[in-house]
Amino acid sequence: MTKIIIEDSLVNDIPILSIYQSELNKYPLIFYLHGYGGDREQAIDFGYMLAKKGFYYVSMDCKEHGKRETRNENNKFSEVFPPNTGLDTYVHMHEIIEQSAIDIQSLIEYYKSRNEIDSSKIGITGFSMGGYASFYIAANNPNIKVAVPIAGKPAFTKAWKDSILSTGTYKQWSEQIQNAEKEIAKRTEYFQRIDPYEKMSNFSPKPLLIINGDQDTDSLFIYSLELYKKLLPLYAEHPENLQLWMPFADHQFAYRMKLKVCNWFEKHLGSH
Repeated sequence: MTKIIIEDSLVNDIPILSIYQSELNKYPLIFYLHGYGGDREQAIDFGYMLAKKGFYYVSMDCKEHGKRETRNENNKFSEVFPPNTGLDTYVHMHEIIEQSAIDIQSLIEYYKSRNEIDSSKIGITGFSMGGYASFYIAANNPNIKVAVPIAGKPAFTKAWKDSILSTGTYKQWSEQIQNAEKEIAKRTEYFQRIDPYEKMSNFSPKPLLIINGDQDTDSLFIYSLELYKKLLPLYAEHPENLQLWMPFADHQFAYRMKLKVCNWFEKHLGSH
């Protein structure tokens, strides 16, 4: 009978949740990143599903979330926009994403020293904010061999500019948006610096599954569709390694999505 271990621990000052089978001696490693406002326990059932397939699942509390919620972690930008626009939250989310990439690399270095982990087989996935972060980490970290961003946006700069433009069409906010031109420019420069959209070309031909619900109004599928279109020629010799799946769903990580992700990792990362 398969025994599944669930551990809560602290690695390099990062609170993590690990789920894995007790009987195996070599595990491919899967990192999961939660959504904004979530924590390391957000997809614990998903972790169990991956562990049953022989993967070593690790989910962490991202900056200012979960057990790190009360920590005073420095932010680059203060709040300058009308609260109801959500623009300051959106900028803050990307600062968390940027720190998540640093944290994931720190965890990778730790797991490379663990004999039971196959550090040549590392995958990244995440939902919502974690989906954004999965794009960002896949684009920048060569240790990542398979990526599955869920309900995220790969085009940070374009999505930001679209948010500013659309917010400015609301009468109650238009004047404040116009007056915030300098602050907007600073943040636009930041988004341009961290944007993974162009760098995602370097990820090919490694396996990439992009999941974006076609009813998702939080993360519109158009950004994922444009990246998919851009990457298609780069995967011409390995078309099986690139897939965009747009299920009839809103902003959620439903069971059938979890199953699809598990099967993708099993096919491309191999649990044995």
